Amino acid sequence: MTAAITVTTRVDEEVLQELDSYSTAKQMDRATYMRNLIIEGLTNEKKEQTLIQYRERKISLAKAAKILEVDLVSMLDIIKQEGIHLDYTEEELEEDLKGLR
Repeated sequence: MTAAITVTTRVDEEVLQELDSYSTAKQMDRATYMRNLIIEGLTNEKKEQTLIQYRERKISLAKAAKILEVDLVSMLDIIKQEGIHLDYTEEELEEDLKGLR
């Protein structure tokens, strides 16, 4: 387990009120709720950036799956859900098969 580091930021009073309202509704303290929001946001950003790289053919399907920590079948589902055209070459298939061995 890695050590936790304290990070501070300023937010408007309205944002703080919303944070407190949602954290209370979820029966969480503010810090836990904010950590969860940050993790969720980072997860979404990672997915978005990975899909951009895949769309631009900068990474293979297998590399995208590895970055997102999912198997190839799950990655295919993500690609389908996002409406991304699957353009899969023989070279990419060979590369992906090497990764599975």
